[in-house]
Amino acid sequence: MKRFVKTIAGKTTMFIICLVSVCFLALSSIMAVFMVEEEVYIKEKDELYQEIIDGKLENDIYEILTETLAFEEDEIIDVADKGNLIFQVKDENGEIIARSKSAESTFSWKDSYEYYVLRDENGHISDIYSSIYTLGDDAKKGERYIVDYTISEDLKANDFYSFTSMLFEPIYNLRYGIYGIAILCLLCAIASFVTLMSVSGRINDSNEIHPGPLNVIPFDLLAVSAIVSIVLLCLVCDSFHGDGVFLIAMILFTLVTAACFFLGLCMSMSCRIKQKTLISKSFTYWVIRKCISLLKWTWNLIRSIFSFVINFISEIPLVWKTALILFGLFFIEALTLANSYSDFYVTFWILKNLVLIPFVLYVALCMRKLLKGGEVLASGDLSYHVDTKKMFWDFRKHGEDLNSIAKGMSIAVEDRMKSERMKTELITNVSHDIKTPLTSIINYADLISKEKSTGKKTKEYAEVLVRQSERLKKLLEDLVEASKASTGNLEMNLSACDASLFIEQSQGEYADRFRQADLTLITDRPDHEVMIMADGRRMWRIFDNLMNNICKYALSGTRVYLSLKEEGNDAVITFKNTSRDELNISEEELMERFTRGDASRNTEGNGLGLSIARSLCELQNGKLDLSIDGDLFKVTLTFPKI
Repeated sequence: MKRFVKTIAGKTTMFIICLVSVCFLALSSIMAVFMVEEEVYIKEKDELYQEIIDGKLENDIYEILTETLAFEEDEIIDVADKGNLIFQVKDENGEIIARSKSAESTFSWKDSYEYYVLRDENGHISDIYSSIYTLGDDAKKGERYIVDYTISEDLKANDFYSFTSMLFEPIYNLRYGIYGIAILCLLCAIASFVTLMSVSGRINDSNEIHPGPLNVIPFDLLAVSAIVSIVLLCLVCDSFHGDGVFLIAMILFTLVTAACFFLGLCMSMSCRIKQKTLISKSFTYWVIRKCISLLKWTWNLIRSIFSFVINFISEIPLVWKTALILFGLFFIEALTLANSYSDFYVTFWILKNLVLIPFVLYVALCMRKLLKGGEVLASGDLSYHVDTKKMFWDFRKHGEDLNSIAKGMSIAVEDRMKSERMKTELITNVSHDIKTPLTSIINYADLISKEKSTGKKTKEYAEVLVRQSERLKKLLEDLVEASKASTGNLEMNLSACDASLFIEQSQGEYADRFRQADLTLITDRPDHEVMIMADGRRMWRIFDNLMNNICKYALSGTRVYLSLKEEGNDAVITFKNTSRDELNISEEELMERFTRGDASRNTEGNGLGLSIARSLCELQNGKLDLSIDGDLFKVTLTFPKI
């Protein structure tokens, strides 16, 4: 069954079942509402039937009387029967003035209608009143006419009366069963509708959606087209004034067509929802996106124009801005005075402008000088001097303050440089003084450890003394180099170097140390030369510091990656390794002096390696970046290629 409903035949069957169920449900609902409104359950059968045809009878007989009065003949007018309605019209004297062809053979009349006709001064009919309504005295003064009628018992003619007689009996007998039919149709409609929606776009066991030919049309346009078609059909049906089977056929056709359109729309919507294209491929969504794009383009255009105007105005010097504003105000005031001429106001206006314009321009010139002085000082040129000779009041004071700031900053910078030089000299001198006795300690400790007459403990102590003395000597050398590198006092001999050679050298120099640390070095470099400007000795110091850090702090049994790549006009060298210890420290803190990655400080090192490497890198016009991602430690060196 599941495979069948996914076939074209199965979908067609479900469509027809759903369509028939919906149509019968609609008809059942209409009939149920009609029965409740007409009080079918509390009225007699004959009374109910008479009420149904009374409205039609009244209209037909009114038309008959109107047509009869339109003729002005003395003889009896014989006309054709009005379908199954047989009639005769009598005047107030009881004489027949018109009748249908079957009236002569009719011996009994079912009922009659009484009318009063009023005429104007020219004898034309002005009003016709029926006795079924309450009439006033004026209405009863008109001509009195009686229309006798009956309905043919054989109902041979196909009209409202035959059609009503034919449908009334079965509908009346279904007055209680109609609710069961409606419930059954509702259940069938729901079941078939759900099945139809689930198999829309599906073919057999394929998970792929196969949209129908209507899928190329945007859903909102398809829905609007269906709604317009249904509305037009309803208008055509409403404008039709015929009776009988044809009218019912028009109503059923409209109902079936509307149901087909509705089911087709639902199937198309279900297929589009499965494809997730219901909204994204709709015409409304396309229009909204275009409108948003147009609004963005308009907004960007307005911003561009506004930005251009602002930039244009900002590029105008302050004095010219002030002059333009003054002359603009001057022009507006001149126009105002021209419309309200007065000797006093004109004289006052001229005198005011003769004083105000030069004063404002003077203020603008002073502000321009002060503004330029502030910009030059902000750029770092402390030798600039603001000319305050032609300034007065607070402008002169502000200019002198700017000059004082420049002088004070020059003194502060000079003091700072002097302090840095003294600090560097102090570190250098102290290091030199310490290294002389330290060298002696190292030499004599080495001699003690090599003496044959010394004991085992003494040799161990001497070896510790040598090792720690060497460590102290390395610390002193690093301190001197870090101090010189940070102040720019290191001499750099930049020359063209092949960056890939440093990677090759690192691979050879540290092969044994990496084996001892159980680390695997993986290198990646181009096959061709990558030339940079660098000092070979200082560059190797950078590599040496970074590779030493890796040997000390990398996790045993892991890989270390050293690569060289070309990115645009730069040569990028990358060191990557996995840290042995948890790195609960930021990149900025690691780059500070005397900061180490292991908080316990149980490894050799003084925390100057990264700081020295960064300073040396910057002195060679390069850049060192450090990043930490979990336990991944990454250092990137960037140098411009030549």
